[in-house]
This record gives sequence, structure tokens and C-alpha cells, in this order.
Amino acid sequence: MRELTTGIVWTGSVQLTSAARLFSHTTNQLEAAVERMSQCLADRHWDHRELAMAVLVDQVREIDEDTLVPIDTTDLAKPYARCMEYQGIVRDASRPGDPLVRGYWCWGAYRFDPTAEVLAPLILRPYSTQEPDFHGENEVWDQAYHALRAATGGRGIWIQDRGGDRPSVLSTWLRIQPRWIIRLRGDRGLIGPDGSLRPAQAWADWALRQRTEHGHAVTLKVALPRDRIAQGPDPPPLWLVVPSYTSADGQSWLLLTCGLIDRHAGPRQIRHDYAFRWRAEDAKRFLGQVWHVEHFLVRSFVALQRTLLCVILAGHFLATLQRDYPHLSEQLQSQGLYWDKPYRIPAYRLARGLRFAACQAEQEAAMFN
Repeated sequence: MRELTTGIVWTGSVQLTSAARLFSHTTNQLEAAVERMSQCLADRHWDHRELAMAVLVDQVREIDEDTLVPIDTTDLAKPYARCMEYQGIVRDASRPGDPLVRGYWCWGAYRFDPTAEVLAPLILRPYSTQEPDFHGENEVWDQAYHALRAATGGRGIWIQDRGGDRPSVLSTWLRIQPRWIIRLRGDRGLIGPDGSLRPAQAWADWALRQRTEHGHAVTLKVALPRDRIAQGPDPPPLWLVVPSYTSADGQSWLLLTCGLIDRHAGPRQIRHDYAFRWRAEDAKRFLGQVWHVEHFLVRSFVALQRTLLCVILAGHFLATLQRDYPHLSEQLQSQGLYWDKPYRIPAYRLARGLRFAACQAEQEAAMFN
């Protein structure tokens, strides 16, 4: 695990051969290192879940009440794989038309600090409909939410896009997480101020017509229907925040929020926080384009889980480097091409800077040898 994590940091690859080349000097050493790491990742005689929880607990120390925690799912497409365990069917977004191919789904939660621009994965949970103990996507998500809640103690603001507004998710969030923002589908039923049940889009249109002053957003106190979404006897108050403008796709943001409007946070802050949900997209793009997570070459499903745990450890290392060694971090970022161009996520440049430093050290060692 340590060797693969080191390989991800210094080579930007999750492949075992890339990590083994860092400490192997002959072909025999390379083959032995790859075999050893492969057997460790696939070994079913030890349980990595305790280590995964310890890593998560260590990371969430950086999470306070206002830390943003974007949540989203992605797919790990393996179109040419034949022997991997429990392969399902996913969409390959890297190809025209998003064709259906073999692969896995992955639930991800990320920590984002807007001030320091630190973005790090907290949980990467792969899953497939072909797993023997798979009982539905809702159960997988529910387990991940509870693991995140147990580690954070309720700190942070969870943020999720449409698709996460399904009844099972809303029921779980109402019960376990004090503060969150989720974007609703327009047909999601809400109970408005007059006690009637209407689609969220209808309540948004009504609220925008009723506003007395032209502003950037309106807020409306709402509730979720108990016959559709399981709730406790005393659910927390909910607010629907609707910006007056539309997004790039021409649709309004229908933001259902809990624990924020009634805690001195206005609609402008809600819009500002939800806009950072796209950092989950940035994180997925980083994992795919910089660390090439989809290029994993392991056959067993447990080895895939442990590979993604190493990815989390590598992300935690980058976040720690940014926090504790800012000058070194800036120096490493300047090693890559176009380092002076504006970047939203410094981790991109930092990861490439580490890879450049590793290549430079390898070249210097080869010259002396």
C-alpha cells in the first residue's frame, strides 16, 4: 500500500509497474515488486476497512462547521477488460456518444477549502450490480453517508446535485446530517407555506412572482411529504432557495437546504456554496486526467478498493503538502508548463510538479551511474 501510494504521488499512475520502477533496478526486481504488490492488494486474509476508516478520521480533522463536502458519483470505465471481478455496465464519458461499456460505479466525497483552494478525496467507494452482496444503489449510498457522518460528527456542509435528491437520500440526510444543500429536480414534490403539495418548480415560479423587490434569489420555507419521504417525528426546517437567473443549461437552481438559512446564512451564501459543488467534477477530472485512475490493472474487486484507498492517501499527501509546506508547494507548482497561468485547483500543478521532480531526479541518477 505504501509503495503504490508513493508511486501515485511521484509518477501520476495507479499501475503497479510504475510504482515498482521507483525502487527496482533490474528486471527481476521489477517483476518481484509487482508480484508482491499485486498479492498484497488482492489478499483476502486482512481487512482494509479499519485502515480506510482510520485514514478518513485523520482527514476529517481539517473539517469544521463551514467546510464544503461535495458529493458525486462517477464511472470507472474498463471497455477492454475481460477478467476483472464483478464488472458492471457503465457509460464511458471519454468517448463520443457516451457508449455503454464494462466498468464500475464509484461514490465519492471530497473536502474543499475555498480559502486555501485545497481539494482532497475523503471516500472513494467503488460498487457494481454484480457484487454478491449488492442489494441496490441506495444501500451503497446510505452506507457511505453513514460512514462520512460517523467520521465527521456532523461537521461540514454536504452538497450534492440532482440525482441525489431521491427519497432515500433525503430521508438519510434529514436524520443524520445537520447542514446540507441539494439541488432538486423540478418535479420533486414539496409542501409549501399554504400546506399544499406541488412540484418544486411550481413553488419556485410562485415565489419569484411574489417577491416584492428585485434581487438575486428568493427563499421559501417548505417541507417534504411524509408519505413519500421517511422522516423523524420532528424534522428540521427546510428552505427552498431559488436564484432569479438560470444556469448554463437554461434551468433554474432549485436548492433545498437545511441548517443554513435559519443560522444567519442568506440566499447569496447558499448560491455561493452550491457553486462549489463543481469542485467534485474538478476532483473527478483530476483523478482521471492527472492520476489516470481508470488505468488500474487489477483483477479482484478488493484490489480495486485498496487501489482507490491508495489514491485517497495520495490526495491527503497533496493536501498536507499545500497546508504545511506552502513555499515548497509553490516551488513544485512552478516546475510544470504554464505554471503562471491562472488555475482554480493548485493540486493539478502540484501533482505535475512532483512528477517533473521525480523525472529530473531519475535523469540525474542515470547520469552519475
